Amino acid sequence: MTKELTIIGIIPQYPKHSQHNIYAKIKMPPVGIISVISQIDRRADCKEVYAIDENNYNGPQDSLGLPDHSFLQARQPAQFALFYGGMSNSIPRLFTVARQYRGFGAITIAGGSHVDALPQEALQSGIDIVAHGEGEETIKELLTVLVVNGSAVMNRPGLANVRGISFLDETGAYVSTHAREPIADLDALAETDLTLVKFLKKRWSAVPINRGRGCNWNCEFCVVNKQYGRYKAASVETALRQVIKYADLGYRQFFFTDDNFAQNPAEATRLCRLIGDYKRKFSKKIDIIVQVRSEAAENDELLDAMHWAGVTTLAIGYESPINEELRAMRKGVTVEKLIARSKKLSGYFYLHGMFIFGYPARRNSQETPFITIEQRAKYFKKFFKSSGIDTIQLLNAVPLPGSELRKRLAQEGRLLPLSLAGWDKYDGLFLCYDPRPDGLDACDLQNMPKILMKKKYLGDFISRKLNYGNWLNWTYMATIGFPIQFVLSYLRWFIRNLLEKHSSQAVLHSGGQMQTIFTVPLFNTWRDIKRRWRNLFIKTYAGATTKKWLKEYRASDYNRKLQGLFSRKKSPAANNLANLNN
Repeated sequence: MTKELTIIGIIPQYPKHSQHNIYAKIKMPPVGIISVISQIDRRADCKEVYAIDENNYNGPQDSLGLPDHSFLQARQPAQFALFYGGMSNSIPRLFTVARQYRGFGAITIAGGSHVDALPQEALQSGIDIVAHGEGEETIKELLTVLVVNGSAVMNRPGLANVRGISFLDETGAYVSTHAREPIADLDALAETDLTLVKFLKKRWSAVPINRGRGCNWNCEFCVVNKQYGRYKAASVETALRQVIKYADLGYRQFFFTDDNFAQNPAEATRLCRLIGDYKRKFSKKIDIIVQVRSEAAENDELLDAMHWAGVTTLAIGYESPINEELRAMRKGVTVEKLIARSKKLSGYFYLHGMFIFGYPARRNSQETPFITIEQRAKYFKKFFKSSGIDTIQLLNAVPLPGSELRKRLAQEGRLLPLSLAGWDKYDGLFLCYDPRPDGLDACDLQNMPKILMKKKYLGDFISRKLNYGNWLNWTYMATIGFPIQFVLSYLRWFIRNLLEKHSSQAVLHSGGQMQTIFTVPLFNTWRDIKRRWRNLFIKTYAGATTKKWLKEYRASDYNRKLQGLFSRKKSPAANNLANLNN
């Protein structure tokens, strides 16, 4: 059979304000769409299957500096264009490019949590077919229906037999087929091939490894368990092969994209042991970041295994240092437990904390006291200091399509209109709902997360002016600071280690214990010194990035727009709350 088909996968570009976010600076593709196109890479009738990541792109560009899809289409005409629709803030760009490919005559297909929740919006905006849930098996069935004699044909009658999709029929009526059964065996899928992504501008900051999908928790703001259900994972051996493959290609940084790497502690422990054994056997330098819940601190065997594997950083969704907010989110944990667990985890790993500031309260909740924005800020500052967290991500609550939070806020009439808070604003930097029923001012709530981030990474006004770029900190650390910190840290660890021994007599009569008394504090001291240098580097880099996205935020004039909206529109719930507080 002559190979005729070209299929392109497209990861749409973030809006400009999101590009300056520190997390957008990390070059790492979403794994879902690459997993999908990996299933069709070896079809006999495919001439080329590839993807581009518009956020990490160095190919032909148009007059606006954006990827030149006209050139790509002229170079190798694509009959199918697959789009990643999982990030709401990139949806406007997705629709723009989808219309362009539809104009080229290509069939456009999109999947991901946003289009999964709002398929009719996508079908009215340049997308021919929306794939719901997992797309690896769906895409193979779609191609069976849509490819006739090696050519792409929009076979709408045939689409009705494909489960788990939405489309418009010949009359323009919306059609949604029966839900597809979840994929039972992830090991049966072709392994994700990141080399299918072409025109890379930079090597990946970290290689994403997606072993598992879904979640057994039920947080109100999250869409993961709505899209994938309960947690399931490929085998430990499959994940290990992925690590080995990219380690052999020279990559050292890995990021496990599972929302909770330790969802199955026994398998996570076994995987980490195997990775640790591999890196030592073949002298590989591997640095791993994983996402976990704080409960991981309760499993010492898992912590030891992660340390053995080379896990250096834990990304933890703390969400809030306020118990009332944690209950509203359904996090299933208390602030006291978060602090205790974090202190333990910080002895093993660097901690990156992810937070939501000013989570919207539940209406008619009798147990939620009124907490001002200033009081909330104090809770956050205190938590940052007491928990041992190294770096933070602090954002406004985002009512993502498909989440129960969005459903609740919609029922309460609190979602801001898309004409003001468009999808490009759904990145956590912009307030997208009315906070007045909670007794909070919209502009103050909008600004406080940025103020806290600014103070964390740039310091107060005097510090920003006198210690620009942290030059005083760098000078101190590189001169007298190093010996002072070394001595103080060593003495602290030495005394602590000494007190943990059963008796001084036992120490004196045991050469091994005597050696431990001196060497363990030395190891811990060096770890403390490395942590200070590392965090100072991140603070300096994050400070420069924070300046850029604050500049973009101010240029958006979003505060003025919020003020204009709320000055014209009074909230009865806010008035009632104000009367109760008077």
